[in-house]
Amino acid sequence: MARKVLVLKRHPDLLTILSTRRGVAELGLITLAGGVAIKLVSMTLFNKYDALGLSWISSYVLNLAAQIFITLAFILAIMYYLTIKSWLRETFRCQKNLQISDRFRSFKLQLIVQKILNNIQIGNPNLSSKTIIVPDVYVRAEFKNNIMTNGYLKIEILPTAMDDIVALSNDISAALVNDWNYTIIADDFEINDEQTMVTYYLFDTQAKNRLVINHEYDIPVVNEHCLELMPGWVWDLNKEPHCNIAAETGYGKTYLANYMIFAAVKSKMQVFYADPKNNSNLDEGLPKNRVFYSKEDILKSLDNLVILMNERNYIVKMQATSRISQDFTDLGMPAIIYVFDELSAFLNSLDNKEQKHAISQLSQLLMKGRSAGVIVVAIGQQLDAKTFPTKLRNQAQLNIMLGPSTLETRTMLFGQGVDAPLTTFKPGSGLFTLSGLNIQPRRFVAPDMTKFEPVFLSNLKNISDETQQDWMLTGTVSRGNA
Repeated sequence: MARKVLVLKRHPDLLTILSTRRGVAELGLITLAGGVAIKLVSMTLFNKYDALGLSWISSYVLNLAAQIFITLAFILAIMYYLTIKSWLRETFRCQKNLQISDRFRSFKLQLIVQKILNNIQIGNPNLSSKTIIVPDVYVRAEFKNNIMTNGYLKIEILPTAMDDIVALSNDISAALVNDWNYTIIADDFEINDEQTMVTYYLFDTQAKNRLVINHEYDIPVVNEHCLELMPGWVWDLNKEPHCNIAAETGYGKTYLANYMIFAAVKSKMQVFYADPKNNSNLDEGLPKNRVFYSKEDILKSLDNLVILMNERNYIVKMQATSRISQDFTDLGMPAIIYVFDELSAFLNSLDNKEQKHAISQLSQLLMKGRSAGVIVVAIGQQLDAKTFPTKLRNQAQLNIMLGPSTLETRTMLFGQGVDAPLTTFKPGSGLFTLSGLNIQPRRFVAPDMTKFEPVFLSNLKNISDETQQDWMLTGTVSRGNA
């Protein structure tokens, strides 16, 4: 909980000092130092001899005083511990599973931000007050080669200082750069549903945390079933099949999908794209019968994809060895990605019979698609449970949210217990969870293809002419980079 700290006063009274966490700590240290000093004087006098025994008497009195001072310091230490117990517990929880070196760095960052709040006296509109309330701060930062790869800080929200706290990013960034002597800055922030905590996401400007695509060769290739979405972070479609992408209009969900499609095509994965809103021109970059716009074509594509999935599963079964488990990767078959833009909107547009059939086909793809390498990427503004059943949505091992979101959207994507619906995520940035990598959402930044956009389609067509051939749907491809 938030703590009281002393405002600079020349002569604060004892009750004011004892009412503050810092006051208790400082008084305890002064009392302990005084007790130790008196104890040392007492020991010195005890070793001196005089005929009247005054040295021994003085030593006895001083020793008694020292014991009183040390006892008071012990009591103050207990009082101080009781005031920081919840802060310690939350600090350790925030830094759970960090390396020792990262814990020290996180704590140092924590002290820097706490110093900022103390200096600007957040929550003290009346500067004549003897004490002020300063919110507690919690920081978690992970480093690699002295560069922060992931980090955030949490600040308690005071009812009287909410606007001040959510406007601290510039102050925090400036202090971190100056005091830490690094290039760590505070970027997007979010507020939890109870409006008791604001979370600032930290990132190191030295770290390459976003793929920048200026040319076709900037798009990384891993193999025919893996996509690199951020530097050093690879989505293995075999181990973590299916993906949900949720974002409001204008926050980059289709932009991210286009990157996935290009990277998949370049990696020799086989790509299908459903666009019921007919907003894209990917049919100019992908072969015929790979892009679907009309309701009839989309429904037919689902039927054909289920047939293709069953055929690939049969091939895997027939060529299985004595191994207990075998899938499409063991045969060198490329993954098949079916990107479905505005899935919820499409399902909502269908009549009951059509909707049941579409959901039935999607169910088969999501439930049985992994071994055949048929992967569904579902894109929508909300992906609500009314049209996209929860049991199907939960089949996705990768969940990405871009831009601001509602609590309902977060709960649907990330599960219960993840709140903070108020965000300032910019287009192309947000949060993600990936099964096996992280349970709690981590910051996600989509690749930047600003300079690549003018030649996106022409480059896509050139590559897809070589990699998107029908025989590859059930055949094998060469290993390694495309």
